[in-house]
Amino acid sequence: MTTADDKIDADVVVVGGGVIGSSFACLLGQAGLKVILLDASMRQVKSLKKIDTRVFAITMASEQILKKTGSWKRLQKKDIGRFRKMHVWDENGLGEINFDSASICQSTMGYIIPHQVIVDALQEELLELGSVRCLWSVSPAYLKEEADTIILGTEDGLRFRTRLVVAADGHNSKLRNLANIHYQKYDYMRSALGCTVFTKLEHREIARQRFLNNGPLAFLPMADSHQSAVVWSSSPEHIQHLKGLNKSEFHLELAEAFAHKLGDIKESTEKVVFPLSRAQADSYIKSRVALIGDSAHMIHPLAGIGANLGLLDAASLAETIIGPYQRGRDPGRLQVLRRYERRRKGTNRNMIYLIDSLKHLFESQHQPVRCVRNFGLDAVDSLPFVKNVILKRAMGLVGDLPEAARGKF
Repeated sequence: MTTADDKIDADVVVVGGGVIGSSFACLLGQAGLKVILLDASMRQVKSLKKIDTRVFAITMASEQILKKTGSWKRLQKKDIGRFRKMHVWDENGLGEINFDSASICQSTMGYIIPHQVIVDALQEELLELGSVRCLWSVSPAYLKEEADTIILGTEDGLRFRTRLVVAADGHNSKLRNLANIHYQKYDYMRSALGCTVFTKLEHREIARQRFLNNGPLAFLPMADSHQSAVVWSSSPEHIQHLKGLNKSEFHLELAEAFAHKLGDIKESTEKVVFPLSRAQADSYIKSRVALIGDSAHMIHPLAGIGANLGLLDAASLAETIIGPYQRGRDPGRLQVLRRYERRRKGTNRNMIYLIDSLKHLFESQHQPVRCVRNFGLDAVDSLPFVKNVILKRAMGLVGDLPEAARGKF
């Protein structure tokens, strides 16, 4: 397919230059598609001193996708955290479960990487792709479908004619709204607090999560052996209480809530608070429009898999449209896009409701439920085969995965 003959500005226009949108643009650009990437924010300037509170837990499947984008080689040169083991336990009782990557002959379960570090690596890769054009501080204003193309207009008067427009601009997606795709959102009436802490004891590359009466508390190991990313989910009132504490008060309360597993908290970064909700778009596609990442769905951070689902969306949609493009067919046709929706919508929906069910299970204070919960944790912990099945699924080593996630380049 030759864009010159078709008189289009790009084969695909991507709205959203975060991890998901940039990864998608890289995958398309490497396959030879002409791509325009738009983002409403100013391009982020790298900061070498400020610690990024927002981190992603990257699975093995996502690692393979990032390798395909070309950004992983850059990330390997950075100080990125990794975890080999995971320890989960309940505050009420003796129930606990432990996972170890060595049990399935893997050296690593996953990686803990600051959001901006991944974005920087992807943007560096995009700059080297001659087929991808990045525009910052540009926001979409309207969509207009014409024959076998669609026009995206921006707030500052730019117009782009393309075969396909892809929304990767997050849960408040402006592009999704312009396409009139309904987004069903459920507010958990809960909040989460995130920060980075420095602990007295080393984390030993173990991800830890404790289920408290007021919500789960996770310590995720970062590159420095004494540094962890913290995510504490609880009631809005409790989270505001935590945010209002001075450092010494917060450090003491946090260490006690975590049963002093990593000793005293020596230092912490600024605390960031965000509301918790889940969501799913009624449709992931429309004529010449597709949604990926949080534009299509949103999940509770309980398992830290939101970014991984988004990367699987990006790789699946890229795989879906690259094939037809290389055969000279229109990649934006609804018939082509339906393959992507069939592959991802049901999978994401099932994962959203699974995490939702686990959330309710671990938040319940009813004694019978607590007994079943503790028994269940111990029972699974004593069944290596079952644990390994769960572990492989969580690491993205099994399931209906796009080729990029399976390392097939």
